[in-house]
Amino acid sequence: MEIIKKYFPAITEQQQEQFAALKALYEDWNQKINVISRKDIDNLYEHHVLHSLAIAKALNFKPGTRLLDFGTGGGFPGIPLAIMFPECQFKLIDGTGKKIRVATEVANAIGLKNCRPEHLRGEDEKGTYDFVVSRAVMPLPDLMKIVRKNIGKKHNNAMMNGVFVLKGGNVDSEIHPFRKSAEVTALSNWFSEEWFNEKYLIYVPV
Repeated sequence: MEIIKKYFPAITEQQQEQFAALKALYEDWNQKINVISRKDIDNLYEHHVLHSLAIAKALNFKPGTRLLDFGTGGGFPGIPLAIMFPECQFKLIDGTGKKIRVATEVANAIGLKNCRPEHLRGEDEKGTYDFVVSRAVMPLPDLMKIVRKNIGKKHNNAMMNGVFVLKGGNVDSEIHPFRKSAEVTALSNWFSEEWFNEKYLIYVPV
């Protein structure tokens, strides 16, 4: 939990309490439904929560912003971002029902009012959003084909509506079709822990 306060010292007491509650909740649910690898649950805050919050380093979403978390799994990056931006609206979708159950139970347990998990495939999502966020669910070109229909035309933030994707390793081939517009940021620019080396945030405006 201290690693969150290290990089986001301005979070409120309520946000601190919500972030602090995540460890016990995910440990409990992970014993019933494996949504985080067993060896990784000990690194929940660094590898999952802070990783998700890299998107918050890129853009401070304005109140009222609508975001779709595509392929949320057990709630990443959607739940950490929903805690960070309580005045924004988040829909979390995943094609695996048991993972959505975990995300729903965790969101309810910490009192998140701005977060709506739903068991749904991305192809079947009909809503429009300012931004789509995702963590390494599928290759970027495949993701873009599915979610373009979900990006609204009215821009309200400091960056144009679009897609934020967290990726690791060599991302050159994935961003090649979007090389004229995509912005790639190394997470090591923001976070000093070794785990963030060769981790990237890709932003594609739509």
